[in-house]
Order: sequence, then structure tokens, then C-alpha cells
Amino acid sequence: MVRSAHARPYPHRPYAAGLRALRRCSEDWNPRWEVFPLKAFRGSSYTYIKIQAKWDDEDLLKELGRSYDRLRTVWRKWFSLRSVRSITMVYVKSRLTMLQADHTCVYPKRIGPAGVSPSKNMRLRYFLHHPEQMKGRHEFMQVLTARTDLGIEFVEGWQLTRITIAILLPVIASLLLGILYSIFAEDVSDAFTIAGYMTSAYSVCLVLLGLLNFVEF
Repeated sequence: MVRSAHARPYPHRPYAAGLRALRRCSEDWNPRWEVFPLKAFRGSSYTYIKIQAKWDDEDLLKELGRSYDRLRTVWRKWFSLRSVRSITMVYVKSRLTMLQADHTCVYPKRIGPAGVSPSKNMRLRYFLHHPEQMKGRHEFMQVLTARTDLGIEFVEGWQLTRITIAILLPVIASLLLGILYSIFAEDVSDAFTIAGYMTSAYSVCLVLLGLLNFVEF
């Protein structure tokens, strides 16, 4: 039995990027609120994104990027080997009880499968890096403000570009140091002994940095 080769189209762009809180998006954007507080998590850390009714998807995606940078702090922004891989919807409070259980009791519960396909991850990263592509649209706005009991979580993953730079940069730097030292000091043996020591010391630091990337803080 041969199945049809025609793939069903995604109902909207956020759905294609892994956000499924809303099945359909309306063409009209007339929210009843002026400011919508969206709770955003990165591990145990969280912040509130105050979504303005006058925003479009471009404004929202830019604010998502700024909020993620605030959550991971300056140190992790520049030195971490991990970056945002996807965004998933999470429960932030109960709709059935008055206790409104949230992250003060447990970590937020993710909605849907824990993993998202690589293609959806790539679409989300594309939108975060190119928010101008969603200028004038309100699809992400509708999805992320559809329910007050839902928030978002920034899910991180290893970033190949940063790992490559972290490995190659010190190797090239130590090689250049060895060449320059051998030229000016005219001592090839000492030059590459120093370069080898620098590479070994950096390897230990790189292992420590990798371990710190597994620690939630």
C-alpha cells in the first residue's frame, strides 16, 4: 500500500516551530488586554515578559531573545557552550484549584513531548535570529497569549559553532606563539614546550567549562 506523498501543511508558523498551544490563528488581532504577563523559564530561573497589545510578532520575538539573555546572564551568554535549542509550552499554574501551584512547588510541567524534531528547532532558531520575517504578523502573539495558565521554557542544547571555536582557537593561538617565540628567541625546543604547556592547561579549563555547562545555576 502506497501512502500519499502530499504532506499536510502546518496551520501556522508557531506550530511549525513546535508551539502547539493554539490550533488555528485568527486573521484579526483585537486582544481584550493591554498587557499580558507571560512567564518564561530557563531551568529554575524565570522572568515575566510583559507583552504589549500593540506589538506584532517581530516585537515579541525580539523580546524573547532579550529575555533569554537576561535569564542566562552575561557570563553564560559569552562563554557557555550551550544556547537556546527550542521553546516549549509549560503549565505555570493550576486551573482546577485555588492554590495556583507553580514553580514555587515544582518545576513547570512541559506540554506535549519532551523532544521536538530538529526541523522545528531550526525553524524556531531562524525566527529568533530573523524576527523581521514576522513583521506585521500576530501568529506568535496569539499562540503565546492564548491561555493564562501557560508559560514558556527555553530549552537549551549544545552549540556546534561555539564548541568548534573553543577547541580550535587555543590550538591556533599556541601554534602561533610557538612559531613567533622560535623566530625571536631562536629556540624551537623551548618555544613548542611552552606552546604544549598552554594547550594542556587550556584542555583542563575546557573540561571544567564543559562540566559547568551541565550545572543548573
